[in-house]
Amino acid sequence: MKSPLVLLFTFLISFSVSLAQNAIAPLFPVTITHDFADPEKTFNEVRKLILGNYYSAEVTDQALYWAAIEGMLRHISPPENPDLAKIWTPEEYENILNSLKGVKVSLGFNSTFNTNDGSLTVTEVLEDSPAVGKLQVYDRIVRINGEALKGKTLAFVNDLLDGPANSDATLKVIRDVSVMEVKLKRAVFPSNDLKVTVLPGRPAALVEIKNVSQGLTQQLAADLQKLKEQGVKKILLDLRNNPGGVLNEGVNIANLFLNKNNIIVRTVARSDKATPIVADREAPFDFEVVVLVNKNTASAAEIIASALQDHKRATIIGTKTFGKGVIETTYTLENQYRVKFISSAMYSPVGRSWQASGVLPDFLVQQEPSVSESMAKLPIDQRVSNDIYILTAIKLLQ
Repeated sequence: MKSPLVLLFTFLISFSVSLAQNAIAPLFPVTITHDFADPEKTFNEVRKLILGNYYSAEVTDQALYWAAIEGMLRHISPPENPDLAKIWTPEEYENILNSLKGVKVSLGFNSTFNTNDGSLTVTEVLEDSPAVGKLQVYDRIVRINGEALKGKTLAFVNDLLDGPANSDATLKVIRDVSVMEVKLKRAVFPSNDLKVTVLPGRPAALVEIKNVSQGLTQQLAADLQKLKEQGVKKILLDLRNNPGGVLNEGVNIANLFLNKNNIIVRTVARSDKATPIVADREAPFDFEVVVLVNKNTASAAEIIASALQDHKRATIIGTKTFGKGVIETTYTLENQYRVKFISSAMYSPVGRSWQASGVLPDFLVQQEPSVSESMAKLPIDQRVSNDIYILTAIKLLQ
């Protein structure tokens, strides 16, 4: 009888061969299990019944068509992420593009929303943002443009905060015992998706990537070159709370640590065989690497983690990642709205899907994402002493 290790190795080889030669079944069900005669006729019949008999005359054709589109998109989204496929207005899509470009339109602060008392508590004032000098950490915002926040949902509050560049927002702010009005102008400013910090007294550096945004690889490569020249030998690549971003940037970041022709990710489109995406150049850096992940590490960030793990180029620590192993394509409609939905599935170099299941760490380290976010605001010497992820990574790199 073969040992479990041999059986696992045999399975991975056979699965990878199968993946390379055959189309794959959907990662989740998208069919219906019953006959449905005359679907278009039935749809229009239901639509007319609603328009003629629904209790409120406010329901409109426009609203029903919009709901139907959203329903279609939910149906083809993963059960664990039902809002993955989306339709965007032109204004909403502009915000998405800004995020992928590494910039944001914002009032310039991060906050938490308390639904009990209807207040936003400022947790961070972003550098070079409109809020610098006007807001402070722990300020409580209770009104936005005259709209009280009590009784409102987080989505509603976010809509109040969002807006086009150069538009104004007036905030009612409570600071200690003072109440004041603060007017801010929304602006476009860098997202600061990359932060590099040398660890005190060690030949190691913490490299934090918040989003895999456009152009990040070039910036990261320049910073890694500086670290190399400073004698840094070891890297803590922090992908915690990283939602992903641009696919090609994820591939290119992995290529900074992988050699030419190493497979970085495999993709499978509709009825196609698996297409490997490979490193197109030799790795410019040979740092010893530990990758930090958590349940909010997703998409392009998972490409980086899975590629470095499969090639044994890094040790992964943390919890299993979010589990977004699919690629979406965005299409422009005639009315300039955009719609996006899954066009390909992704597999790791050895043929593993991480859709829903996530990338599994080599070493389990548990810490709530909110705690990690709080730790990130501390000075580096305090983080080294208190962040369980960083402590574990340092031990592994000794």
